[in-house]
Amino acid sequence: MAKVNITGGYQGTGLIKKQLENTVKAVFSAMNSKQITVNKDINIVFVESDEIRKLNKEYRGKDASTDILTFDYGDEGDILLNLDLIRKLKEFDESMPEATLKTVIHGVLHLYGYDHENEKDRAIMGKQENKIWEKIK
Repeated sequence: MAKVNITGGYQGTGLIKKQLENTVKAVFSAMNSKQITVNKDINIVFVESDEIRKLNKEYRGKDASTDILTFDYGDEGDILLNLDLIRKLKEFDESMPEATLKTVIHGVLHLYGYDHENEKDRAIMGKQENKIWEKIK
């Protein structure tokens, strides 16, 4: 099983490391049951808004903050999370831990090749996110 490394200020999420690790493993399990095997180490890094904005501009050409960025390096992947924006974007009835875990699911799915650049892909990815969330909540 791949390793999950967590760095940065995750304490502001109301989660413990094990919950974050188990969420990544749940996505791995769901994908492996679909015969999509990816065995990579995952680094979850909590970053500030200004840092993620800079990276978003550098790598995606978007001069704006974002809640998440993912980088796939083959046998390793980085998921950068911006708690300030996750806190602002979370649904009215969501807790901060729930919003954070849903964003982690979203990031791991990006590392499996899912994206949301168009409506069809957004629907496919959203369906997969919801299915995994229902299994772990």
